[in-house]
Amino acid sequence: MEPTKALAGKHILLIVENQSVPFDRRMWNIARSLSAFGAEVSAVCPISDTDPEPSVDVEGIHIHRYPAAFSPGSVAGYVREYTVAFVRTIRLTYRLLRRHRIDAVHVANPPDIFWPLAIALRFRRVKFVFDEHDLSPEAFLSRFEREEKAGGIILWMLRLMQRLTYRYADMIISTNESYRERASEVDSRNASKTFVVRNGPDTRRFHLHDRQPALRRGHKFLAAYIGVMAIQDGVEYVLRAVDEIVNRRGNRDILFYLIGKGDDWPRLKQMALELGLQDDIVFTGRIPDAEALDILSTADVCLSPDPASPLNELSTMTKIMEYMALGKPIVSFLLKENSYSAGSSAIYVENNNPVAFAEGILTLLGDSARSRRMGEDAMARVANELSWERQAERLREAYLHLFNG
Repeated sequence: MEPTKALAGKHILLIVENQSVPFDRRMWNIARSLSAFGAEVSAVCPISDTDPEPSVDVEGIHIHRYPAAFSPGSVAGYVREYTVAFVRTIRLTYRLLRRHRIDAVHVANPPDIFWPLAIALRFRRVKFVFDEHDLSPEAFLSRFEREEKAGGIILWMLRLMQRLTYRYADMIISTNESYRERASEVDSRNASKTFVVRNGPDTRRFHLHDRQPALRRGHKFLAAYIGVMAIQDGVEYVLRAVDEIVNRRGNRDILFYLIGKGDDWPRLKQMALELGLQDDIVFTGRIPDAEALDILSTADVCLSPDPASPLNELSTMTKIMEYMALGKPIVSFLLKENSYSAGSSAIYVENNNPVAFAEGILTLLGDSARSRRMGEDAMARVANELSWERQAERLREAYLHLFNG
């Protein structure tokens, strides 16, 4: 069967809790790919500033959104957020099930709260696909800086919900081999139903723009970060590195762009003011892809400050592949999955050390030949293995296995 017809006649519902669609780039890539393979695709997700319409069709994909109650970062806030999300997601899902035939429900985490839906869907003979973006127990330990032995009842509950979600899923999609191994460690029976579909940029859309010299604002160099700004994302290490470069070494040749937002964003902005770095750092917030691509394309070096933690050690960072697709050299801490993804296109520095991170930035900016080689290696690796076009082939094969065995 032709790839474009592989899922003809199927209707697949995507469920996302922690971001809206199409803002969630991975889920939007999945939605577009499933549609390209012939499936009818719908999505249920929260309303956000970037995606405010309660109901809309985008590129033939039917999107249904509900008002969210996003957490400010506390445990109680997350309990409220997930409770509201569960109730409103179930309500919208059953409304769609009454009106349409749905063949599979594809749920992205975090959180791992939708396993009761998986049980209910069995009575309707609807497949349940669990797309694991984060290891929720490790995310809790990393977000709240807990040791495993101090995780208490919350960690126990998160591990239970993860196990139940694995158990009742008809198919598990992992973003890397580390996540696939974790599913198998929890229950060896999960191995036969787990498929790896990595994060990767769609290079037909996410590609290099012409450099925009005006973005440098008179600085010689430009460094950039793109991604979420929560505690576990380590953006504070960028600020500490900038403090080292500017205030301790007196180097004001570099302008730093921090693209994105998150619950740590207000604190980071205040911290930049307190360190006197308001002229050296630009906080863009969430901006359209075209604007972000202009900044990243102009950058001389890109930053991945995710600190060593139980979650980050095993997670694939989407921004790594996005930097690579644009041929940018990267500064990163030495994490297992970052090392696998970036390979020779990154310089790896001592974990959780902002001075070492600053040294890495200065090393790359001082060696243009090395940076150029790293960028060339990055673009080749994305083209040959890590681009979404390559990963979409894996997604299609997984769904063919789900429906046909």
